[in-house]
Amino acid sequence: MASTGESETQPRGGLHRLLSIFAEVKPREVFSVLVLTLNVFLLLTGYYLLKVVREPLILAGGGIEIGGQKLDLDGPEVKAYAAAGQALLLVGVVRAYGAMARRFGRMQLTTALTLFFAGNLVLFYFLARLGVPLGVPFYLWVGCFNLTVIAQFWSFANDVYDPEQGKRLFAIVGIGSSLGAMLGAQLAKRIYVPIGPYNMMLVAAGVLLVCLWLTYLVHRNDLARPGGAGAKADAPPGGASGGFKIIAGDRYLLLIAGLTLVLNWVNSTGEYILDRTLIESATSALAPGDAPRDGAPGASEPAAPGADPAAPLAAGAPVYLVDPQASRLLEGKITAVKGGAFDVEAGGKIVEGAEKGLVHPHTEEGKKKALGAVIGTFKGDFFYWVNTLGVLVQLFLVSRIFKYLGVRFALFILPTIALLGYASLAVLPALAVVRVAKIAENSTDYSIQNTARQALFLPVGRDAKYSAKAAIDTFVVRAGDVLAAGGVIVGHLLALSTRHFAMINIALALAWLAVVAGIAREHRRRTADEAGTPEDAKAA
Repeated sequence: MASTGESETQPRGGLHRLLSIFAEVKPREVFSVLVLTLNVFLLLTGYYLLKVVREPLILAGGGIEIGGQKLDLDGPEVKAYAAAGQALLLVGVVRAYGAMARRFGRMQLTTALTLFFAGNLVLFYFLARLGVPLGVPFYLWVGCFNLTVIAQFWSFANDVYDPEQGKRLFAIVGIGSSLGAMLGAQLAKRIYVPIGPYNMMLVAAGVLLVCLWLTYLVHRNDLARPGGAGAKADAPPGGASGGFKIIAGDRYLLLIAGLTLVLNWVNSTGEYILDRTLIESATSALAPGDAPRDGAPGASEPAAPGADPAAPLAAGAPVYLVDPQASRLLEGKITAVKGGAFDVEAGGKIVEGAEKGLVHPHTEEGKKKALGAVIGTFKGDFFYWVNTLGVLVQLFLVSRIFKYLGVRFALFILPTIALLGYASLAVLPALAVVRVAKIAENSTDYSIQNTARQALFLPVGRDAKYSAKAAIDTFVVRAGDVLAAGGVIVGHLLALSTRHFAMINIALALAWLAVVAGIAREHRRRTADEAGTPEDAKAA
């Protein structure tokens, strides 16, 4: 563990006093909690860079090709089906992770995972430069990366701290998670157009290597502490049984798996609602049937043989203009070229100084790139507000909710917010309403819900903290996505409206509340057994 009873006798420094504003921290815990917080901050920053890169690639990537035949699917449908594919992929990932956890110590395990994913990003960069389509493969990869690397971090944190420490310190570590997500979303929004999505992959790879070094610092600090933590820290944490077998034999873990399943079912269905509404809004100002195809009315004239397809846009050229404030595309024409910027007549007015990344040729490819820019800027802004609110909640509410109301109470907050949000969407399914509802849902998920869910693993064995937790945080998460994708498939066949999908989520939110009630009962029993007294059980 990261602390001993000696910690209470050490003097309080400036950092200790600062951390104590947010939660109770003992002096000997300052180093580990600061480095872990910085570590998860950088992990989430890198993840959100990749998440913003992922969205345009999958939503504006032009569908899926199988055997040379292109399926007639819109971006949101492709995204939902790809999420289902992640669940199948993660069956192998969970088994491979479990085998590694039974063989390697926690630092070896973390090193192998980190170097593997960093190397993958470099590979994706070169494939993109060669023109290889990456929409679906990269979407599948990001899902595996996010779940595996983040789950590994929290398994490591659960291993470093005992239940009493975790209850106090996870609120602070969670601040790093929320701040990293906020910074990553804002950074992605600012650099997406200037450096492009593929260079952002290399930035994220560099961030991963820094995170590996920070993990080593905490690991070394834990080995050096008094009390003999070294043997346990270097021992393989996976246990004799695989993650799925451990879950099947434990009612408490089964309930956590059920919570994870329904949470992600609701969230993924909500993401589909958001993406669908965004695409409809983005193209709402375009003339019907304007999507240019060779030979179709309103399409651009085919380029002359030998013409340079990358020739710069000139005055008078028809273009698509991205309106990032309204999250929509406008049709117009260039009135003047000013260095690297354009004056464009669109939507009944002249837009002056539009930067190059916001102006695209009036062609099929140009429309796809313009739509990608709308999605990229909207998602960057959306993630920024999700994580700004999440940071504020994490800073000022989470530790107080844990201290005064408890982990069990915290679990009821997100399903209640989801229930209210989707009830609002069922009444008025507009982009502004979807945006507000999903900001509230996701910010709560990334702050209160995430910290509470990680704390649920504090009173379980070490094998469950690694193998079972990895199975829940990877396969079970994506199993929820599979169910959501199944709902999208059925909804696509039945031509269900956005309002219908909102009603489905209302029913799921009610089931979610029932699962949380079961977890609360089992958690109360477990913490009472560990504490040994009613007073300690109440404090848990």
